[in-house]
Amino acid sequence: MAEGSVKRGLRVLLYSHNPQYVDRYFKLIKKARKNLHIFACRNTADISRNIGKADIIFSGHTFPVELIARAKRLRWIQSMSAGVENFVRSEFVPRRVQLTRVEGVFGPIMSEYIIGYILAVTQNMKAVFENQKRKEWRPFLVDSLRNKTVGVMGLGSIGAHIAYKLHLMGAEVIGLDEQSKKLPYVSREYSRPEMEEFLGRADFVVVTMPLTKATRGLIGDKQFEAMKRTAYLVNICRGPVVRERALLRALKKGRIAGAILDVFEKEPLPRQHEFWKMDNVLLTPHISGPSIPEDIAPIFIENMKRFEEGKPLRGLVDRERGF
Repeated sequence: MAEGSVKRGLRVLLYSHNPQYVDRYFKLIKKARKNLHIFACRNTADISRNIGKADIIFSGHTFPVELIARAKRLRWIQSMSAGVENFVRSEFVPRRVQLTRVEGVFGPIMSEYIIGYILAVTQNMKAVFENQKRKEWRPFLVDSLRNKTVGVMGLGSIGAHIAYKLHLMGAEVIGLDEQSKKLPYVSREYSRPEMEEFLGRADFVVVTMPLTKATRGLIGDKQFEAMKRTAYLVNICRGPVVRERALLRALKKGRIAGAILDVFEKEPLPRQHEFWKMDNVLLTPHISGPSIPEDIAPIFIENMKRFEEGKPLRGLVDRERGF
């Protein structure tokens, strides 16, 4: 499907795996840029039919990157996501093509996810639901974030915002990052060689690192051995950062108390996966950081203006680092 009327103008291929989002993105962009030529794609067939005409791709992490081999006019890809590993790793994305990611948007909503699900553990919401279902009055003890230390792995814009919100909730927050960020609300920052000491202090370990060559499989048996037996792992970045088999072993053996998982090595999570049956796992279908059109479209519109004026794009990805 295509809309637009700019003669020999820039052509944008817009795709989201959520068809309702496609319409919202389209309306927001067209309102700001009435003459922009947009191919609004809702499925792979739409992409396949239009990708050869596109100068720009505006899409998220579910884009079928193998089709980019046919995009001979392509000059720029604007991701709707913070994570861009699908584009970075792809052999089909030429070096001449600029790649940008979303920065500074996902921290607030992902903070809500983290706080909500950590509170589900400390407030023992499982007991709440079970008691109500059985119509049983059974008082129980709850815990407080003020008694907890939360370790945030990755202090980029998302991790830093999560750390700040947890600090406001009264938790002690420690951080781990490749570079010292000197954040006033983080009581101590650790480097990668200090990971085991970092993990040993945390009651909740929140993983917010991008998926790169350096972080793939970063958390495995050795790291779970370093964690407290009462600790929870919370993964909201990308599934392959955590070795899934090692996590299963740690959960089964009681090496850690539980896990809150929004991302997995394979998505959708297969129905036969053991995580579905585990009482000490809370899992969600990759919803912690939704690319809400009203948040993301303005970033693309601003970058579009910069692209046309030949100015440096915001959120430009360093392909060597992977983000």
